[in-house]
Amino acid sequence: MTKIYQLRTVPKQALGVETYLAPLPPLQGKIIGLDCHPDPFTAAVFVGQTPQDARKVGSRENLGLQALLGWAAKEFGVQDLFVLEAGSNSFELCTRLHALGLRAVVLESCHVGKHAKTYADNDKMAAARIALVYLAGNAPCVWVPDEQSRQRRELLHLYGKAVADHTAASNSLRAYLNGNAVRAARRNLELESTRQWILKQRDWAPMQRDILAEHFGDLKAAKERRKRLYRLIAAELSAQPMMLRCLKVLGVGLINAFALLAVIGDVRRFERPEKLVAYIGLNPGQRQSGMGKTIKFGLAKRGRGDLRHLLIQGAQALLRMGRATTLGQWGWKLFARKGNRNVAVAALARKLLVQVWHMLSGNPPAALETDKSFTLKLHKLAVVLGKPLRHELRLGETLSACTRILRSRTLQAATTAP
Repeated sequence: MTKIYQLRTVPKQALGVETYLAPLPPLQGKIIGLDCHPDPFTAAVFVGQTPQDARKVGSRENLGLQALLGWAAKEFGVQDLFVLEAGSNSFELCTRLHALGLRAVVLESCHVGKHAKTYADNDKMAAARIALVYLAGNAPCVWVPDEQSRQRRELLHLYGKAVADHTAASNSLRAYLNGNAVRAARRNLELESTRQWILKQRDWAPMQRDILAEHFGDLKAAKERRKRLYRLIAAELSAQPMMLRCLKVLGVGLINAFALLAVIGDVRRFERPEKLVAYIGLNPGQRQSGMGKTIKFGLAKRGRGDLRHLLIQGAQALLRMGRATTLGQWGWKLFARKGNRNVAVAALARKLLVQVWHMLSGNPPAALETDKSFTLKLHKLAVVLGKPLRHELRLGETLSACTRILRSRTLQAATTAP
């Protein structure tokens, strides 16, 4: 159920940041602050319009999920507002409250947490604090993703963890080999020939051979898990025309196309590309005070780091391709002018994101892949899927047939763009 709220006015200095201020306090209804944990929930019920005139009229402690939902459905209506702090289960609880016909919003945890550093704190105080921070009117809300976007984000998070585990397993094996004066250098540790080569490098003790077997087993398991999740992402990508259309943008590969739709969700929540850039965290920061000079600094640890890292990798790939593309030419000119590769890469990633915003908004982007390069991307997608999965998804038996079907689905995205 989609909720439309009357939003407070966003300050002018915050227009570059993707924020959603909470709806105005209900005139006749109640404000229910919820402190959420994996199982027990605590609620504090207030009436009022500001923290000064707010009056606490009730509270509930140690409620289970079903007890909380039953109490909410019985005691409250559409005129009331539930306020939650962003956490591991806040999106799910917000969705369930919406399904009951109730209003609920999720506040950014960093803003709520600033008020938690007091001499005493417990769940009952936390529930009241969430309601009072909302009434103060300066806590932005978090966009609650729809069910499809939530599932995509969960898969993206799991794939990112699989990549990290795969890298950690490889590094752990290399570290063990280095400790025994065996340098694998650029050898592929996942090949059987490399394993046999390692076993011949020295006289390994029986316990050391067992340790090596454990390292190789961890590396193989991590690789297989990463491949399975990669194939799941490819299957989702092949079924979504808009994701396939994102592949036409320069520097956007299979994982990037999936991650963009998973993180962005509905692009219409970003009025301008600058807001999307700020949401991801690709806009440079600055500080200014009084008559002093303005201090500009690079990208900070803010925004969606997962997608920002993927876009940075795409920008690096464009620079490695040299001047073969329009964006690559632009990036190298900026590199020559600034004398700093990192500045050029970050600016190129920002430009990629702007192109994606135009693509998702139905505007023709300026930086598109050539027909040959786009065909290669679709061919790679068909290879990743594999013959059994292609047959299950009805994408044809051969690679060429699968590529043709994927190309035809890409054309459907032009009519589905907002």
